[in-house]
Amino acid sequence: MLGVTLQEAQLDYATLLFDVEIDNPSAHEVSLSALRYSLTSGPNTFLSALPVVDIAVPARARRVVSLPHRLVYERLLRALDAQPGMRIACGVRAKLTVATAGAPASDLVLEREETLAFPEPAEIRDGDDKAKIVDVVYIPTPHDVVAKMLQMARIDEEDALYDLGCGDGRIVVAAAREYGCRAVGYDVDPRRVQESRENARRHAVEDLVTIEQQDIFTVDLRPADVVAIYLTPRLNRRLIPQLRRLRPGARIVSHSFAIGEIKPDEVVTMTSSEDNKKHRIYLWRTPVTPDPDASSNADVGGRAID
Repeated sequence: MLGVTLQEAQLDYATLLFDVEIDNPSAHEVSLSALRYSLTSGPNTFLSALPVVDIAVPARARRVVSLPHRLVYERLLRALDAQPGMRIACGVRAKLTVATAGAPASDLVLEREETLAFPEPAEIRDGDDKAKIVDVVYIPTPHDVVAKMLQMARIDEEDALYDLGCGDGRIVVAAAREYGCRAVGYDVDPRRVQESRENARRHAVEDLVTIEQQDIFTVDLRPADVVAIYLTPRLNRRLIPQLRRLRPGARIVSHSFAIGEIKPDEVVTMTSSEDNKKHRIYLWRTPVTPDPDASSNADVGGRAID
């Protein structure tokens, strides 16, 4: 038998638990020398692994092999275009190499359809001890991608840049250091707020950088000349009413994901020298208008996870 469950989902990581049940009815011990497992959604394989195993199943016995696979929770969600609380149908496949005494090794393939439930990530608490849910697990943007985002936004020292979900503050710090502009970072997670403030102090840009612990969907974006985001497609869509209030000529730059059906003015794909992966950057100039020919973020599903 074969199965997979999402065992836990924390702010930064989740654990997928693969269970393979091996029933050995023979009079000889069976050894499992190799096992490859994978998960698919539709035509796309989004996870594949070949763990090191050396497992023996005694004669006329049954054994369950549990293999935990730890990964970044947000990447799993993005690969499946899923959100916390959703249930997604997935295909589970395992290829086992087994051998018995005096016989050559042989491969056994197990396949099964599963429904994977995506729980809400763990809660954090703000300074008033009021529970808040973090909508996006922090995944830092590579520094060379940050540099390209700022270049595309054509920032100058007269601009005010707002980073929604600022993480460790690398975008606001880079904007202040390289362009001398004012920059404000917003994040709901107090750990990220502290990291961002420390980053600004370390690079001596506290006079230009402000970090606020605030829900990004309550921020008044009208003073901003540039808005930077690295969120999920769902959260990008939630920002649309705020983005529509930006003054004409403001710029919006997004890492990885478009904003609903709003047509971008520029789209650049680059390979980062930090992670050797392709990254897509979108740029809009306000006022923003829907693209009548666009399907909603059709390019974000089925992304591979390493």
